[in-house]
Amino acid sequence: MSKLSFIKQVRVLSLGFALLAIIALVACSSSDDEETTPAAPAPVPAAPSASAASAVATAVPAASAPAAPSAVTNVFGVELPADAAPLAQQYLRTNYRVEGEAIEFAVSVYNPAGGGVQSGMSLAMLDTDLQTAPGAADSWESSDDLKTWTFHINEDLAWSDGTTVSADDFVYTWQYYVDPDHGYDFAWYFGSLGVTNWDDVNAGDKPLSDLGVEAVDAKTLVFHLDQPAPYVPGFMMYGSPLAKHKAEEFGPYYNNDPATTISFTPWILEEWIPNQQSVFVPNVNYNGHLKPYIENIKYVFGDRRFDQYLAGEIDTVSGPFSPADQEKLMSDSELTAQRGVSPGDFRTHYLFFDFQSEPFNDIKVRQAFAKAIDRDAVIDFVVGDSAGVPSYGILMAGFPDAVTDELKRFQGFDPAAAQALMADAGFPNGEGFPKLEMALREETSLRQAVADAVASELKKNLNIDVTINNMDQKTYMAGLNEHELQFAMVSYGFDYVDASNFLGVFKTDGRHNWNDAEFEALRVEAAGNPNAVERADQMVKLQEMLSERVGSVFLWGELQNQMHKPYMKGPWREKNAAGWEGLQFPNWEPGFGVQNIYTLYIGDNVGEHNRSPF
Repeated sequence: MSKLSFIKQVRVLSLGFALLAIIALVACSSSDDEETTPAAPAPVPAAPSASAASAVATAVPAASAPAAPSAVTNVFGVELPADAAPLAQQYLRTNYRVEGEAIEFAVSVYNPAGGGVQSGMSLAMLDTDLQTAPGAADSWESSDDLKTWTFHINEDLAWSDGTTVSADDFVYTWQYYVDPDHGYDFAWYFGSLGVTNWDDVNAGDKPLSDLGVEAVDAKTLVFHLDQPAPYVPGFMMYGSPLAKHKAEEFGPYYNNDPATTISFTPWILEEWIPNQQSVFVPNVNYNGHLKPYIENIKYVFGDRRFDQYLAGEIDTVSGPFSPADQEKLMSDSELTAQRGVSPGDFRTHYLFFDFQSEPFNDIKVRQAFAKAIDRDAVIDFVVGDSAGVPSYGILMAGFPDAVTDELKRFQGFDPAAAQALMADAGFPNGEGFPKLEMALREETSLRQAVADAVASELKKNLNIDVTINNMDQKTYMAGLNEHELQFAMVSYGFDYVDASNFLGVFKTDGRHNWNDAEFEALRVEAAGNPNAVERADQMVKLQEMLSERVGSVFLWGELQNQMHKPYMKGPWREKNAAGWEGLQFPNWEPGFGVQNIYTLYIGDNVGEHNRSPF
């Protein structure tokens, strides 16, 4: 009996709703007494027209106001709503499960420590409708050809030590990203923007000073690009900076140490105890435009975050949850009332290969793998239709320009066709095919279960033996970045709201080494196309090419299940423009999102619930 057949028999998740209904489901607010099923979410709002030659930041869209202000004012000068708990309760406890080397996002993305918190704000940030809003920059504009972008940093913004937040900080940070001596693990992302001289500087052929990021004056930052790019403001969401003067004095890890850390968000590191917790307290010198209610934040380490939530050790938790935990959530009416659902970062899970080496340099082998996996069974009996949807391409439904079920003709389940393709490739019934190891990136129990199910499908339908290696994240990422993994599973969620983001993952010699010349030429052309209609058509064509030529085998799109205690209040809980209710991306990140953490407050009903003290 195959492992997937066994999983089907035990049925670890309840399948009480049809898949289509679950895709449309929007979870109730945790303040509701009974669960209801609202109308299906509308599509995510389209990105701004690519034909716009310039863009100027606008104010964050107004949300419904919380209760009328009380007479209590917090350390940031914000009056608490009338239904807020006392100041002593205005803290957030949340979870992190991987302890790595750097707290600061700009130093390490894939090996984070202490929860991976930003000490500064990106030039532009996201609101809960996934629209771009001002961050460190108040405004921006582009040249007519969309190849020069100028950002105007807030004149008053300063680090907690009184040093002004300057364009030089961002120039220094971008030079850190590109510096080959640092080997930044997110360099591939920033390199995808096409900043002038990036490749030559990253290769060590030109000095850091030749990178096309320029400080015109203390508060004016200019990006020079090789190709037009209409999506630049949204791209900057992940660009929270280092403080140049601190990094030069103490090195880039200065934010790991409370003695040397500084910040220009409302919070600053007070304590970090590896594998235990990190504690952030008010930055009393904060002078930014986003003023929060919450005064203190604690990131609590632990692999069993679901249990931490049930025990009252944390106030909020986001999936993916284990199959058993997801079943408990969906079968317990009290927990379901605390549930939120979001597409999160529209994360798609997929298999990739070393495309330049045998046997995966043969498209027939890759096509066989794509057709040998029953994604519906994986969703029904492993992921659960409350937590994911089958994928046949890189984009989930609802993301701008997404193509979904139409791609089944390329990667839909067809074991007979898969077996014929393997025979044509010289491996009838799997004979002579090498044993494989599927590499995972320090994955959760759910994602490990998916990998086991995929391995079972490949054995059952292609007679290929696959073992699973759940590697530590740092080792995995080194292998991915150097294109040294033969066969692996990974996921990708958006870094900016544009189809070019996902498609850019498959650029020549980018995250993967698929290296399709026709795809690359069209990708570059489409990314900078100022004609929005033509550009959308090109994005559709690129998705078709990617699935048909099997630039990866796409498996499932993740629905982010979450739970929030009933005392977690604020406009962040309201439905966004697409109809999703709950915590929206970028979750609680202080340097990336303008609404979630900044509109959260603890309600006066907190005493009715078990909650750990700060």
